[in-house]
Amino acid sequence: MNKVVQTAFRSTIEFLRSEIELMPLSRWNESVLRYYFCRSLAVAYPQVEQFVECDKIDLVLRQPPLVAFIEFKFYRHPRRFDPYDGRPHSFKGGPGRKNVGEFQACVDHLHERPFVPNLSKYVVLVYADPMDGSRPNLRFSHYYDDYRHPNAHVSIHRIECSKPIETTDAIVRARLYEVA
Repeated sequence: MNKVVQTAFRSTIEFLRSEIELMPLSRWNESVLRYYFCRSLAVAYPQVEQFVECDKIDLVLRQPPLVAFIEFKFYRHPRRFDPYDGRPHSFKGGPGRKNVGEFQACVDHLHERPFVPNLSKYVVLVYADPMDGSRPNLRFSHYYDDYRHPNAHVSIHRIECSKPIETTDAIVRARLYEVA
């Protein structure tokens, strides 16, 4: 299933790269990312069955006898805006212990799923940091560029790493991990 997932990952990231000017990062989230991943997969591998949000898994793929569980994580530095005049306010969330804890819980969730023959488990991670140097001490890249899970019993292996996507306001990075 690696080839199927890697093909969809690459296609999704290339689509993000091509669309980022028209559809800025502020309009993307995990659901949009998953949609384009599923669409890319349907184009390249129409015979692969897709089940979205299946038993608390973002995406389940089936091509008997192969099965894949995939979780999607999309992190950026979202701004709060005044709904009346559009002026930016403070940042909403961002990198830190809470965010990393959420990512680790996602990896743990996949790791703890019972293993059956021909099952693969993946995490698609996309994250963006501001280009302007704002929030220099709060950067997703600090936590995720060379991510290592704190539990030695949890195996997480990076199998894809896209080239950074530079926009006018952010640097976007994408990773595809396999969890065992």
